[in-house]
Amino acid sequence: MFVLAVILSLVTAAVFAAAGLAKVQGAKQMRDAAAHLGIPWDNYRLIGVAELVAAAALVIGIWLGWLGVLAALCLTLLMIGALVLHNRAHDTVQAMAPAIGVGVLALVTLLVRIAA
Repeated sequence: MFVLAVILSLVTAAVFAAAGLAKVQGAKQMRDAAAHLGIPWDNYRLIGVAELVAAAALVIGIWLGWLGVLAALCLTLLMIGALVLHNRAHDTVQAMAPAIGVGVLALVTLLVRIAA
């Protein structure tokens, strides 16, 4: 179970690190997403910082188990918030699919981290 927790933690960290980096760097797609969701750009950039911190915490959490669980929990909650915002923006399920997929990844990582 520990090996699965490590693999999931690394994959989840990579996904969120890429998304967080794109937000922090101000990629056009991220600026467009912020505008679509009605989030001021500076606040959206802070979400990217949170994603980067959580990604690092997932990796460090391989050695400090509680930190990995906490990071996975925070990312799961972050993605629930993203789904709420997508819903408020009247997005289709297809438009929400990336947030759903990444949210499920974070939740599975959380559950496996707890079990390990």
